Amino acid sequence: MAQIKIFSDTNKGCIFFDGSTVEPKFIGTVQASIKSDEGDRIVIVRNDRYEADQITFRKLFKRLNPSRVQNEGGENLVADLGYTIQEVVTYINNEASDFQQLSSTDVDSTIDFSLDATTTSILVSDGNSYGVNTLKAVLGSDNLIYIKTHDDTDVTVYKILDENDINVNGAAVAGGLNDVVNTLNELFTVGPFESVIISDPFSTMVADVDGVEDTGTTVGANAIDPLGSAILGSSSAHYNKAGYISDESLNQAGEYFTFDIRVTDSMGFGFILDQGATKYGAGSYADPATFCDGVNNNASWGYYWSHWFHSGNKGPWTYYGQRTSSSIRPGWNNFNNTQAKQDYLADAPVKMKVGIDANGFMVVSHYEPTTSEFVEIQRSSYKLEEGETVKLGIKIYGTSGELYSQPKKHLLEDAAPTMYFRYIESPDGVFNYPLFATAEEANYYDEITNGLTAGTGQSHTHTYTDDPTNTTWYMPEANHDASSYVHNSVPSATTFNGNNVTYTTITSLTNADLTPSQFSGSDITQEEGTAVNIQVAPQDVSYSTSVDISPTGSGLVYNGSYLIQGTLADVGSDTTYTVTVTRANSYGSSVGTFTITATNVAPVSSNDTPWTKALDFSGSNEHVKQVNAITQAQALRLGGYGTNVANNPDSTKTADSGYAFPWATSMVFQIDGNNSNQHIWNMGSGAGSSDKNIYVRLTASRELYFGWGKGSDNNECLIHNYLQTPKWYGLYIAFKGGRFSYGDLTTANLADAFDIRLISGVWDYAPSLADNKSTAANWTTGGNNARTDLTINGDFTIGGRGSNRNFHGKVASMVTTTLKRNTTIPTDAEILAMITDPLKWVTDYKVGNDYRYPNTTSNYTNFQVGDTQPAYATQVWLMGDGASDSYANGMRNYIQPSEQNYTKLQLNSMVSNDIQTVNISGLT
Repeated sequence: MAQIKIFSDTNKGCIFFDGSTVEPKFIGTVQASIKSDEGDRIVIVRNDRYEADQITFRKLFKRLNPSRVQNEGGENLVADLGYTIQEVVTYINNEASDFQQLSSTDVDSTIDFSLDATTTSILVSDGNSYGVNTLKAVLGSDNLIYIKTHDDTDVTVYKILDENDINVNGAAVAGGLNDVVNTLNELFTVGPFESVIISDPFSTMVADVDGVEDTGTTVGANAIDPLGSAILGSSSAHYNKAGYISDESLNQAGEYFTFDIRVTDSMGFGFILDQGATKYGAGSYADPATFCDGVNNNASWGYYWSHWFHSGNKGPWTYYGQRTSSSIRPGWNNFNNTQAKQDYLADAPVKMKVGIDANGFMVVSHYEPTTSEFVEIQRSSYKLEEGETVKLGIKIYGTSGELYSQPKKHLLEDAAPTMYFRYIESPDGVFNYPLFATAEEANYYDEITNGLTAGTGQSHTHTYTDDPTNTTWYMPEANHDASSYVHNSVPSATTFNGNNVTYTTITSLTNADLTPSQFSGSDITQEEGTAVNIQVAPQDVSYSTSVDISPTGSGLVYNGSYLIQGTLADVGSDTTYTVTVTRANSYGSSVGTFTITATNVAPVSSNDTPWTKALDFSGSNEHVKQVNAITQAQALRLGGYGTNVANNPDSTKTADSGYAFPWATSMVFQIDGNNSNQHIWNMGSGAGSSDKNIYVRLTASRELYFGWGKGSDNNECLIHNYLQTPKWYGLYIAFKGGRFSYGDLTTANLADAFDIRLISGVWDYAPSLADNKSTAANWTTGGNNARTDLTINGDFTIGGRGSNRNFHGKVASMVTTTLKRNTTIPTDAEILAMITDPLKWVTDYKVGNDYRYPNTTSNYTNFQVGDTQPAYATQVWLMGDGASDSYANGMRNYIQPSEQNYTKLQLNSMVSNDIQTVNISGLT
């Protein structure tokens, strides 16, 4: 019986269930209790999700034994700490609660940030100081502000519980949460924002108390206009067929709607997010189009957030919507003791209020006649974000309830925005201003400056090449003549709408900074008569490239884009040509050189493998695929769905099972350093949530992983934490055949099931190899939550996972081969040969020996080059160095080049120039 660690992390906002298949849940969404009919078992539910009946909370654990529960430190609550079952329940609920003890970095009183006199240090009022450009402010999903280190460690220094507790230069920051974050980041990097608060006499801080009738509409197939004064009822019981949507949207704290309901029934009141389909996707709960569409029989559809009365409860009951996280307010539990409840039971009208409170939270309240006050029932636990607007949504489930009065809207006048004036010098000597971070500010500037009707101001966007942040800035239209905002000097003191204006500089690069980076490439040596393709510039760059080759007569030319191409001229003696690469743009130029030496003798090499060609992949769907996915021609495919296979007790041998299907691979490759998530090779079904794959993956930060999984559930082993360019790497991966269901899926079992070696400069590494990377520690750095006893079908591809997650770099060779079961795995000497000299490896280790046919337990005898069965069991692709390799022919399997229907590699979204000339020092 496995133990389960249950603990929470307030920085991540989640409660974890390590040791179980239950994913982490957000704090505040989990609740534990003793099982009503089994006093020694615990039930854990999600209080924000329901079963199909829309009444019962969804169960995470139906009958959990309390003796299985541990704390984060691994202590058993019952056996080690002596907890009773009720104390275990209390422990779980405390961990799941929003109200936990805060860490030492939490700030719940005013803290001030400023710069010292030299603007080189950030000073904090608690006595700490930090260098400029070492901190950053981040708005968390929990609407708290986190001050973190501005580096890869991302360590939290402060967590601010209330934005009102932050001062910059001794003063509070005007605006909302995003304004506070922006102001802090400006202080931490290039100096503080200078803000201008616009005085608007038409703006008020109190919503219209009397209100104005909203002109919204009733919606849904069951919506009716009942006899009498009521404006909405339902002709038949349905959660999503009768409702009301307001015409007006709320966009400011303090605005609200009021309306009357009548007759006890199941009814919902809440908000529809105008941006729901954009933010959460069409067809989501938050999509306004699903509100009372009659198709989805669930109260959540169309709601961003809502509260519901229930006919059985005869008052407050539950909540539905895209984001239901809420705080229960006094009116929820006290409703039964109110005059409003008596009126509700007597079928008299009860006034409701649905609005945004002063802090930006969404609130549902009822009016209590005895106190003449609105009493809060439910409040969202998150705030509306800047730019989000919401409409009132009312739903009636049964045939009794009524929306009794036309809802009224109680709105604030639109507030003038806080203005942050900026300018940028781009290019050198040219100053562009005013610029703003938001369209709202720029539109307001246009409106005031040009005397336009309120709300009709316009703006356009600019990005500047010399802005290192690549930020999109907004510029007012200026009577649609943007040239009036281009100047030959910095802005001087000025005013706007009666307010003094101070401009903040947008840091920009100089012309010298924007000059193209210098070309850097390795010198190349090739035989005379060798076809050459050498890339000297990335594709799709903004600068121009020119090439000079000296002396003349090399036989090579620059194609005017990014390649040097041609055939090296015959030479009487070794001849060296100097290649000068000049890159230029409007800001300047840079020059880099390398040499190409043409020899009149074959280069000395002890390898049987040529190592003169490689396939170049540059993303953009470029990949090669084994042309046929039949089982008998795929060395890496696995059958035996759901069959658990134990590792061999002798770790030097493959598993002894008919469903083990062990295999080995090797490849030689080089990365480009592109900042993206890439698959170097992939065996499997593809990118779907139920697709199963085995793969080698390179992260955006250059970490190399070997993975095996289904959809987003994967086991991953860290092979290397930072690959370098332009190094060539040799990678060997052997699968020894152990396959595990969830019950046996341990890091120790995974580690024992593989032999993984990575070597750089493999040609200099003999006679010993690097240690096996398949260790328990390395299997814990990635995911380890995917069973490995599933069938692996689909395609074998190099350069991506099919047409996605495509690789940026070069591949010079790829070898795949079956291994026999219950047999000693390849030795270090064989692994080194397989990586560095695949052709000699075939001669020394394969020819004449027994081998296993793919996806079977059968062993065939007398492996021979040129035979079909060996070609199905072993593939050796040399990426242009094969005798039959070409753009038209594809990359042929050396074991049987004439076999093109099953084991050749087909080039997809690639061109002939992608077969490039390389010089791998020590191999070529």
